[in-house]
This record gives sequence, structure tokens and C-alpha cells, in this order.
Amino acid sequence: MRAFVTGLDGFAGAHLAALLLAHGWALHGTVRRPARLARLASLPAPGLAAPARVVDVTDAAAVAAAVAAAQPEVLFHLAGLTFVPDAAADPGAAFRVNALGALHVLAAVHRHAPRCRVVLVGSADAYGAVEATALPVREIRPLQPLSAYGASKAAAELVAEQWQRGMGVDVVRLRPFNHTGPGQRPDFVCADFARQLVAVARGVQPVRLRVGDLTPVRDFTDVRDVVAAYVAAAERGASGAVYNVCSGVGRSIRSVLDDLAAAVGVTVEVEGDPTRTRPNRVPCLVGSAEALHTATGWAPTITWAQTVADLVRSAEGATTAAPPSDAARQ
Repeated sequence: MRAFVTGLDGFAGAHLAALLLAHGWALHGTVRRPARLARLASLPAPGLAAPARVVDVTDAAAVAAAVAAAQPEVLFHLAGLTFVPDAAADPGAAFRVNALGALHVLAAVHRHAPRCRVVLVGSADAYGAVEATALPVREIRPLQPLSAYGASKAAAELVAEQWQRGMGVDVVRLRPFNHTGPGQRPDFVCADFARQLVAVARGVQPVRLRVGDLTPVRDFTDVRDVVAAYVAAAERGASGAVYNVCSGVGRSIRSVLDDLAAAVGVTVEVEGDPTRTRPNRVPCLVGSAEALHTATGWAPTITWAQTVADLVRSAEGATTAAPPSDAARQ
């Protein structure tokens, strides 16, 4: 199978690329900046079927040229503006990259690779705040986003539905919930906690951590299980369907911190930092992946303990005597 991945150099993109190559797929794809090409050097042999293209998904002509050259059978659209605070700071950029970028990808497939299946990766953030009686969230839940990021992802889904219904493009839409694991940027909460805790263990950071609100409950899945879900949806998902990708287990941000601290072997104090708390907070968001499991047989296989251990190992390899990040928010 010929696969095309937008956002090859991203957190999930790199894990997806490794999985596809391990399964013998011919891999093509795009990165956002030339400097990120080096990250692809770690991919297993035989590597990319062709050199990755540097493509901005807001550039319709560049997207079309890349799709036309690759002639993919499956296109995984992962490229996007993914950090919620960045989207809040520049909502226009979020919509250009996430919604308009999706439009460009779908138009390119429709014109240049009409038999290609598109796996469009959205976000559970599009659900917004969900009352406790409606948990776990299922795909029939209306999208009522509170954040600019969630709204841009909801818009991308609407664009995809239009191209599927009106233009006949084979699209499967996915709504991943929170995912984490080795290689995640340290401005996301799990990776940020792991990095700070490793720094505490090495004596280069005080034992007092600055944190945002630790009370929200989120549904975390290991990124390696998440990308396995993407492949399962590509191979066995129904055209036009939408599927949650999640563990179905809610964990408070406080419990995540406690689990990581135990894995590192340190005891820390916490100090509330309002700059790390997002506006329009969602108290609890836990999903059901029953639809995806029924359609494809997918289910998470990596334990939370393994994810925590691998987060710590990743942080140990990346942490230097750097000051705590101000970016990660809960």
C-alpha cells in the first residue's frame, strides 16, 4: 500500500511513519520546515519511498503537486496547528492551517488521486464541555467547541463531510482524545511534568513545581496505540464514518503528576500558576471507542504504566539543565 502522511515530522506523524514502514507500506509525506527533515533519519529501513516534501498545507498548489506526485492509496492528514494555546493566541492561523489545510488536502485527492482514502485526524476538543451524564462521549454527541483549536478541528470535519457526501471522496474521520508518549513536545502537560521531574531528580530544578489546574480529568492513550488506530481505520473503517480514538479511562491531571513522580522516584511540592491554566476549561472529557472497536477490532494494548515509564525515559534523554517551561497548560 502507498501511504501519504502530512505532518511526518510531528509527534504522532513520526510514530505513524514508523508503524507503516514496519508493516511494509510505501511511505510518502510532507513536513512543514526543511529543518525538520533530519527527524526522519530515525525511521526504520527502508525508509521513505521518496524524499519528504516541504509543504505548507495552506498552499493549495504545493499540496496538489505533492499528492499528484505520490499517487497515494491512503492519505493520513495529520498536519495541523495542534497546541491549544497557540490556537488561542492566533485563531486565524488555527483556521487557516486546520480547516483550510484540510480543504486543500481533500481537493488535491479529489483531483489527483480519486481512489485514495483520506483518514482525517480531528480532535475530541471539538466536543467542548460535556455534562457528566453524557460521559463517556460517543460520536453522536454534537460538536460544541469552546476553544479556537476545537472550533478549527470541527470546521475541518465539516469540510471533510462535505467532500465525502457531495464530491464522493472516501473519507474516514477520527477524533483522538489526549495522547502522550515518548517524543512528545515538552509544552504538553505529560511531557512537561516528566521533564521537570527528571530535572528535579538531577538536582537542576527545585522540588517545587509550578502547575496549572490539576483537577481536570482526561482520557489519555499512548501515541503508539493511537497511530495503530489510524491504520486500523484506514484498513477497516467505513467510508464516511467518524470514530473516537481513546482509552475510555479518565485520569486527573493530579494523578498523572503523581504517577510520573513515582516513576522518577521524587517527591515534589506544587505551586499553582494561573498562567498555566486555560480559559474555558472542560472539567472532564472521557470517550468511548466502542464504534472503532466494533468496526476494526482496535483496542489499546499499551498499559498506562508503560506509557509513564517511556515518558520518563524520553525525558531523561532530552532533559538538560534548562529552566522550567512556562508553556504547558492543563
